[in-house]
Amino acid sequence: MDTTAYIGLSRQIALQNRLDVIAGNIANMNTTGFKAELLRFETVWQPAGRAERLAFVQDVGRIRDLRDGAFTTTGNPLDFAIAGPGYFTVETPDGPAYTRAGQFQISAEGQIVTAAGHPLLDENGTPVTLPPGSGELALAADGTLSTAEGPIARIQIVDFGDPQALERAGDGLFRTDQPPQPVENARLEQGVLEESNVEPVLEITRMMETVRAFEATQRMLDIHHEIERRTVQGVLGQGA
Repeated sequence: MDTTAYIGLSRQIALQNRLDVIAGNIANMNTTGFKAELLRFETVWQPAGRAERLAFVQDVGRIRDLRDGAFTTTGNPLDFAIAGPGYFTVETPDGPAYTRAGQFQISAEGQIVTAAGHPLLDENGTPVTLPPGSGELALAADGTLSTAEGPIARIQIVDFGDPQALERAGDGLFRTDQPPQPVENARLEQGVLEESNVEPVLEITRMMETVRAFEATQRMLDIHHEIERRTVQGVLGQGA
């Protein structure tokens, strides 16, 4: 494959990967606590003969938009939202996981759990469990949960040295090998949910731009291949 084809192919691969990220953002525009992603690109230099180099573009990772999504009031006392940085910690069969999705419910055992049944953990790493017949639940801004009988637990909000390194684990969860650090002065709200921070109009615009760029690259490759075909035919014709 010649240089022009290599450059065109590398661009198409990068554009396809960008389109996959955009499609994922659009698919999660209504997912609670979802953070939009962007691809990060770098220039890769390759030698090309005498003291010359070619520049290829390569995607080297994803960047997560960590800005808060809009808050929607639900009135459900088991809907929690984190204002600012941080994550809830939940217990899973594979160990602790972290999430911004604060849509919880009460299990048959009285534990506060996610929709997938993962218990919410308090500041001591223990599942938050409501006493039988505890009645109305109240959440203070610092994460303290209380009933009519008084405080029962404090939800600890954690963050990490490199939040971009958190890996998605499905069901709105993240995993990481980084040690969690308590968020000082974390602020929680009750009866609200954090919406996805995906901006649909922006993502659709990016998708259209990406599709047009992919098509333009394909036209360039088609023209280049046609020129090569005619050149080969001309050479063969001269040889005949």
